Amino acid sequence: MVDSEKREKWIDLIRRLTEAPGPSGQEERVREIILNELRPYCKEIIEDPLGNLVAKIGPDGDFRVGILAHMDEVGLIITRILPNGLLGFDPVGIIDERCLLGCLVHVMASDGRLIPGVIGQKSRHLQTEEELEARVSHRTLWIDVGSSSREEALDRGIRIGSGVVFATPFHAYENGIILGKALDNRVSCAVLIEVLKALGPKLNRLSLYGMFTIEEEIGAKGASVVAFDHRPRMTLTLDNVPTQNPNDLAPGDVDLRRGPVIRIFDWWPSLTLGMFSHPAIRQRLLEVATKEGIPHQRDVLTATFLDSSQVHLTAGGIPGGSICFPRRYAHSPVEMCDLSDVENGFQLLIKFLESVDENPLQFGRSYSPSHPPVV
Repeated sequence: MVDSEKREKWIDLIRRLTEAPGPSGQEERVREIILNELRPYCKEIIEDPLGNLVAKIGPDGDFRVGILAHMDEVGLIITRILPNGLLGFDPVGIIDERCLLGCLVHVMASDGRLIPGVIGQKSRHLQTEEELEARVSHRTLWIDVGSSSREEALDRGIRIGSGVVFATPFHAYENGIILGKALDNRVSCAVLIEVLKALGPKLNRLSLYGMFTIEEEIGAKGASVVAFDHRPRMTLTLDNVPTQNPNDLAPGDVDLRRGPVIRIFDWWPSLTLGMFSHPAIRQRLLEVATKEGIPHQRDVLTATFLDSSQVHLTAGGIPGGSICFPRRYAHSPVEMCDLSDVENGFQLLIKFLESVDENPLQFGRSYSPSHPPVV
């Protein structure tokens, strides 16, 4: 039975997080929402020099656990302001450029305003057959914000380097499906916020660090910094996982409404980023999910990377695992998730951390020689 009041709170938080603009390197508005949510609940909140936000709960013990969720979203960045007022751009993060045609976007002006614009292309009526068959590239597209000159665009606060995000409003259906921009990774930010609120007064051994990171979409830049700075004994990364389109699903594929995903291995070959989840963390997650009756999935995905890809190589090696939330239409103007997966992921993370608080995981060991050393 779904608790309607709790579900409305999830919807409100995710709505505010997703509708805030926060492309990589310009996460300020998202960070502000997270900070305001957590201030009454955390012992300490730090914004580091790069913009990562770290919130601490629990006792000041030796067993530090870091939970990571990146704040940034895929987007665009202004690279040219043409004499006629049109704006050239480059992608920030991995985007299928075919989905850009005709998109409504928001350009982030220097005074904080969001200026609506459309990604234009030559009208269908005027295109040649060769143009229709050509590969879509952002280099032949532009953003039109209604300015008639470069000077007018500049007067409105648009600059080279201005961030651009999709202008997609959030929507929640009665059956639990939600859609909007930036569900990757604001869903995970919402889960981490609520976990920190819930566990603050309950932890006995764990020092829990909520690590809201920057610039994951361009190579997990912020994650290695917070990991090195705070040196947790282990981490869990919260993120999203793409699903097949509904008409292409095969038995065993990851899908919505089947629970959060416990990641086994991920890798992006061209970037050499990825990680095997630590066996002890992976096993404890699976044991907890089974014991508590929490629906869950597991996956291997060799076309992605997470914050964990940088963290586990930091400070002598930090064991890590990940919990991912299924989403359709990844890195597009409109992504889709199901709140039941969010709620089950929240429960899985709570129960996992309670388990580790009661019975901490052990990593690494020292070996004695099998015979007295030769003198």
